[in-house]
Amino acid sequence: MQKLSRRSLVKTGCSTVIAAGVVSGAHAQSAPSAENGAEQVYDVVIIGSGCAGMAAAIEAKKAGASPVILEKMSRPSGNTIFSGGIINATNTYVQKQQGVKDTLEDFYKDMMKVSLNRGDEELTRMYVEKSGEQIQWLTDVCGVKFRPLENEVWPMLQRGHVVDGPLNPHGAQLSKNMLDTVKKLGIPIMFNTKVIEITSDPILRATGVKAVVDDEELVTIKAKGGVIVATGGFHANKEMIARYMGGNTAWMPIRGSTCLTGENITLTQKFNPMFVNMDQYHGGPIHGPTRANPSIMVNYGLLVKYDGTRFIDEVETYVRVAKAMPTLIPDNKAFIIIDDQVTGISTVQDRIKRYQRAKAQYYTANSIKELAEKAGLPVDTLVSVVDEYNKAVKAGKAAELTPPNTLENPRLIEKGPFYAFPFMGGMTATFGGPKITKKAEMLNTEGKPIPGLYGAGNAIGGLLYDDYIGGSQLCAALIWGRVAGQEAAARAKKA
Repeated sequence: MQKLSRRSLVKTGCSTVIAAGVVSGAHAQSAPSAENGAEQVYDVVIIGSGCAGMAAAIEAKKAGASPVILEKMSRPSGNTIFSGGIINATNTYVQKQQGVKDTLEDFYKDMMKVSLNRGDEELTRMYVEKSGEQIQWLTDVCGVKFRPLENEVWPMLQRGHVVDGPLNPHGAQLSKNMLDTVKKLGIPIMFNTKVIEITSDPILRATGVKAVVDDEELVTIKAKGGVIVATGGFHANKEMIARYMGGNTAWMPIRGSTCLTGENITLTQKFNPMFVNMDQYHGGPIHGPTRANPSIMVNYGLLVKYDGTRFIDEVETYVRVAKAMPTLIPDNKAFIIIDDQVTGISTVQDRIKRYQRAKAQYYTANSIKELAEKAGLPVDTLVSVVDEYNKAVKAGKAAELTPPNTLENPRLIEKGPFYAFPFMGGMTATFGGPKITKKAEMLNTEGKPIPGLYGAGNAIGGLLYDDYIGGSQLCAALIWGRVAGQEAAARAKKA
């Protein structure tokens, strides 16, 4: 085997993660190259440098193990940096500081309700019980700071802990903080290193990986304690999306990373994993041409088609809104209409800034008539729809509209300036993959743990179904990333 390229193995520098999928100056600490065909040996091999992968590496290192992270891209390029940096959690120190009242049981019921009671009960219960400590861990270990909690609509309520810092979107700040911690701990990351096989012994125990560096050099790495698959899902793989979810879904624009192409499926298949929820995914609103993300701004105003009429109850989560759009609207295009009464809310401010940073076109005017003219909407229709809506809200009859608006406190659209934000329903992440145990062990089709093979983050299946409370994927990635790192490190000590 050849000596590894120095393009992929260089000293860790000051890593800066910035918006729109750009990671600048993300370098890796040198991993020792293998000479004369000898394989490299680590206690834990982690595939993927997102939130889950870095959490696994940090925990494995703190447990006394030697982890290595393998990343196929030249920088962290998964869904973490594209996310809003929201951690969905309860019983946190942030909530206590603000006097927020919540219970584990209420949180559990909301998590299960949102997943149509098809989320794995055991994993969901563990998520709920461990969610709060992830906020503390991020603060204590990774130096993450959080913004004051906003009181959002159900089911988010005051559980969405938004990472604070200068980088946008806030998931980029989370990635930077975690990457800085990885650097501080001296954990090697091998960029431009694509895993092409998870190796095994004759009875299908995971033993390590084979990977290609810089598209030209083969490296073999043994994992004493196990391999952690933290590759994300398959939302950027059109063939898989069409296979599991249908052709219409495959046409949805991508909201998250364009690099998550299904290694959680292709790399694990030979171990006969129990794939679950393969037809389920997270969708969300997106400005297709620029990828500006309005997310939960859909709950702060009216949602109208290009013919000026409403098409869905604005109480629906941004996930359900987006997933319904290709079916309800053939061209998958709509507008969010808000007024100046909500622009002072930090949640809305953030979303407006996303459009501005991305140079995504949106429209503003001092009257609904003028707004319709600027946005190219039928003037008489939009004026009539907004008038009808405002009258129904004032009369307490918004739920009688067609479609109904069943928000507990629907927001009036009557104070200029008014805004219209064009958006589409987009694909963010898949919910399907190998099912895991509470210990992050991947299960085979017989329901037995696959020795040495672990999963975390969007690579796994079982926890989420249909929809989720915003910020659940990042929190789950932290929970089972950390658990996987701990379990693999413990297994390495017994090897």
